[in-house]
Amino acid sequence: MAKIGNWTILGDNPVAAGIRDAARFVEASSPITLATQAGDIPTDAFAIGPAILSSAVERVAPYYSAFEAIEEIKRTIDAGDAGRVYGCFTSFRVQRGSSTDDVTFRALLPALAVTLDLLSQPVTRVHARKASLLASDDGWFVTVRLADETIATVEALAVLDPAAGLDRDLLVEVTASDRVLRAEPMHQSIVVEPLANTGVRHSWWEDLNERFLILVNQRSSMPAGNYGTRLRSIWSAVQESTESGQPVSIA
Repeated sequence: MAKIGNWTILGDNPVAAGIRDAARFVEASSPITLATQAGDIPTDAFAIGPAILSSAVERVAPYYSAFEAIEEIKRTIDAGDAGRVYGCFTSFRVQRGSSTDDVTFRALLPALAVTLDLLSQPVTRVHARKASLLASDDGWFVTVRLADETIATVEALAVLDPAAGLDRDLLVEVTASDRVLRAEPMHQSIVVEPLANTGVRHSWWEDLNERFLILVNQRSSMPAGNYGTRLRSIWSAVQESTESGQPVSIA
C-alpha cells in the first residue's frame, strides 16, 4: 500500500507502480483508494484489473477508458451525438505465445470492461466461445446483447508478432445511426530506421497513468452505482457460456 497525497494505491504489480509514480502529479479532490489486485479491498475503493472481480467492489474505472480517444467515444454516445447505437466491436490483441491467463485477464477482461463502460443498458444475453487459432487457448469471442437490442462483440486474441514491436493493441468501433466511432489508441508508434538495418517500431501514446487518475478523480463524485456487480455478472455468464457452449440469459 502507498499513500500519496489523497491517493491510497493498493497492490504490488507494474500497474500499481506506474499509478504511484503518476499520483504525485495528479491532485485528488478528496481521499480516493485504488485497488489493482483482488483481495481485501475497501468497499468504497475504485477497482481496476483483476480487482474488479472482488465481490464487494462497485466503483469500477476501466484502465483503458482513460485513453483520450475512448473518452471521446463515451462523451459522444452519452451526449446523443452519435444517434441510436446499434453495435460495438472491441478487440484486444496481445502477443503470440501469451499464456491463457494473460489472454483472459490482460485482454478479455479489460476489453469487456471498456465495452460495458461505453454501453450503459442492461445486458440480457451473453454467448462466449474460446477457440484456438495459432496455439492452444489463444482466443476468446464474446457476443453481448443489451436490453435496447444493441449487439456488442468482444474478442481477445494472442496474435501479435513480437518482432513488430507492439505488445498490445486495442480497437473499439461503435456503429450508430448518425456516426461510426472508431478508436485505435495504441496504434501509435515511432519507427527508428538505422542505416543498413531493419527499422524498429517503438509504441508511443499519452501517459495513461496520469489520464487514468484524472478519470478516477472525475468519477469519484458520482454515485457508486452497481457497476462492479454488472461486470461480474457478465463475467460469470462468459464462463458459464464457454463451459456449456450455449448462450446465457441474464435477468
